[in-house]
Amino acid sequence: MVTAERSLQLPASPSRWDRFKARLQPLVRSKTALVGLSLVMFWVVAALFADDCLINPACWFGSPDYTPRPLIARYDPYQSFRGAGLQGPSAEHWLGTDRQGRDLWARIIHGARIILVLAPVSVLMALLVGGTLGLVAGYFGGGVDEVVMRFLDAMMAFPQILLYLVIIAALGPSAVNIVLAITIAGAPGIARLVRSLTLDIKTRDYIAAAQTRGESPWYIMFVEILPNARGPILIDAMLRVGYAVFAIGTLGFLGLGLPPPSPDWGSIVNAGRKFIQAGHIWDALWASLATASLVVGLSLLADGLSEQLNKYR
Repeated sequence: MVTAERSLQLPASPSRWDRFKARLQPLVRSKTALVGLSLVMFWVVAALFADDCLINPACWFGSPDYTPRPLIARYDPYQSFRGAGLQGPSAEHWLGTDRQGRDLWARIIHGARIILVLAPVSVLMALLVGGTLGLVAGYFGGGVDEVVMRFLDAMMAFPQILLYLVIIAALGPSAVNIVLAITIAGAPGIARLVRSLTLDIKTRDYIAAAQTRGESPWYIMFVEILPNARGPILIDAMLRVGYAVFAIGTLGFLGLGLPPPSPDWGSIVNAGRKFIQAGHIWDALWASLATASLVVGLSLLADGLSEQLNKYR
């Protein structure tokens, strides 16, 4: 009797920790993804702990008496040191100083904070807009698909940099307008990807079963189709965050990014290029390397995860 009861027992469901470890397996198995993650996490940690805002409750609640205290950054990014302009790397200023005597290490680290906020937010907004349009076009098809895709094709006919310039020039340089420009330029490509995935997934048996149960189209799109398309979408999103980093740097370099004295990496390169021939290469060099390392890290992370996920298809 005891043996029969034991044979009828169902296997225990995996714990949250087991599910979390299972999700990390593709990342752990890929050396490429681990290298990319290391590069990205370096900038994430540096941005989070540039000053004590993360660990100071006064910063969380916007206390008027709160003044950020530098941690990893060592100095305030806007602090000018008299007589220390255009210096090279030293023990006092690890990456040197710019023309106005501001510490380049502090400005690069605080610039990472700007990049790591604007780039993911821009891609997230583009995912919301483009993903919704792609789901609607792919699921309903017919005239809806034709209208949506022809409109998106017309937008994709314009080079992205031209869209950035037109939008920022019309609305003015600001963080909100940068996010808006990257969202508008990136949404069509995301919509095409989601549409192609939707066209494939909607032919599966579980979609037909949901339709038979009488589920609404919105339920099927966002509960049945979208979760099963998340792998390619997330990998594409990582690559797009890298493209957004380049876009923000390009706009800053052209003078259409965040207004001065913001430590935007593109603005630092633009300001530093004027002194390269005079022998001071540090502004342009460090900001360019920061941009390149973050983009390479995101690309390696996406490539490594893509390789691992494709093994199980």
